[in-house]
Amino acid sequence: MSASISMAAAFALLALAATDSLARTIEAPDRGAVRAVLIGIDLYRNVPPLHGAVADAEDLSLSLRSVGVEDMTLLKNGEADREGIFHAIEAVTERAGAGDLVVLGIAGHGSSEPERVKGSKPSGRDEVYVLAGFDTRLPGSRERIFGDEFKVLIHKLEAKGADVVFIADTCHAGGLTRDVDPRGAEITWRQAPSYTIEEDDLAPISTTADALSTGFDFKRLTFLAAVDDNTKSPEISIPGIPQKRGALSYATARAFEGAADRNGDGAVSRRELFEYVRQSVYQFTDQRQNIFTESPPGTDLDRAVVYNYQGAVAQAAAEKSNAPPPAEPAPISVAALGAEPVLQGVASAITPFKLTEGTNADIVFDPEKREAIAGGDVVASGIGAGDMPFVVDRMAALDTLKRLSQANPQTVRVTPSDTVHREGERVGAAVSELAGRKLVLFDVTGDGTVQFLYPGEKDGEAEMPASFDLDLSVVAPFGTDLLVAVTSEKPMPELIEFLKQNDRRRTAGNIARRLGEFLPEGARLGFTVLYTSAGAKL
Repeated sequence: MSASISMAAAFALLALAATDSLARTIEAPDRGAVRAVLIGIDLYRNVPPLHGAVADAEDLSLSLRSVGVEDMTLLKNGEADREGIFHAIEAVTERAGAGDLVVLGIAGHGSSEPERVKGSKPSGRDEVYVLAGFDTRLPGSRERIFGDEFKVLIHKLEAKGADVVFIADTCHAGGLTRDVDPRGAEITWRQAPSYTIEEDDLAPISTTADALSTGFDFKRLTFLAAVDDNTKSPEISIPGIPQKRGALSYATARAFEGAADRNGDGAVSRRELFEYVRQSVYQFTDQRQNIFTESPPGTDLDRAVVYNYQGAVAQAAAEKSNAPPPAEPAPISVAALGAEPVLQGVASAITPFKLTEGTNADIVFDPEKREAIAGGDVVASGIGAGDMPFVVDRMAALDTLKRLSQANPQTVRVTPSDTVHREGERVGAAVSELAGRKLVLFDVTGDGTVQFLYPGEKDGEAEMPASFDLDLSVVAPFGTDLLVAVTSEKPMPELIEFLKQNDRRRTAGNIARRLGEFLPEGARLGFTVLYTSAGAKL
């Protein structure tokens, strides 16, 4: 492991359950109807295309339909122009009544422009949603919507007595938690390249008062944005799904299907929704993306219900027993840099893989630098061609963890940040929401080695505190440490024995293939990745 561990503290799983929607119906907090306007744009006239925004809108639509939503408007690509979006939201506002819930979702490119109302934004810039026909000249410059304009539309919905969930799967600004290694596959981001409007006659529907409004001006809004001010929104691969996706939309779709109802009471609170989506996005994006959430100031997150289900409790047992197994992901592809066929004849360890050419492979091996790159990060260093099957097993384990954890993720975070940590640094990992639960913690290194970390022989049956902190010192070998936490209300002796049998062995493939067998019902699984590198911090 690339970090020595102080056991002064430390880090869930429910096998992926599909929702049997025949008896489960979603309702607004006050038992009103749920309505939706969903927007997805991949194809742009003068902006680089995206790959998964339309799929995001379709996924949200299907998830809501699966729980009984009938009032649904879906706008894709060229249909999602300024006029069409405003018309769709105005139409659903006409239909909405007191006690209803309206879901507004937009996936696509975002940007920002100098603020129109001086002093209205701390950054000095207005958020902008870029539409398919956007251009810097007329008439294309009309094809954009300001964030303040969505405020106007949301205020009108609130005036009808409706609650609103606004899902903004775009990126308007921000930076990178870690630099993207150019030797790996290219990452697409949902932030349009910077531009200067050359011809503009757009008259926003928002006023100065809208530009100056704050969260205190909204009473019934639940807001989820793809990123905070410090991160960007990548399009990512979801295990078992061939098309790139936006993590926020994907996680929110699963939340609507029931995954966010952690306590199974048929009511999803703001805290349940926010924490489920936040951890899911964090894990699916390999710690590159942190979402932003907002609700009316002063709201009790535990008591504020975002949506309810009819028939949810009665269906719980049937859903678990009838759940199909998770879809199998596509075979992992591996490529090597350089002209020499260094990977020819290298056999798999546990996980089969296929050799390919080019940097679009899932894992790229750099024989000169003795490094493996995946998802824009160096995941293993100091390795040779013969080590690559174990790096493949590590990726397979990561894919398994992503699939298993999406139904019931355990909150786990690296502290103080998700950047690349240098040799000699002190870092930590924090596991929260542990009161009344048992904890099992293990690690998978970049070269596929499994390490069982907690509980030790001396830890006994003592009650867990509400949170558990792991203290780490960065040492060789460098690359990644995949820190995994499983929590349960019951002891987990079979899981512990399974991990002990794999301890200090390069058996990440066993984690990929068999971990789900040893997870008790109701368990939570979460993970985080510690990225490390040689050399003192600059």
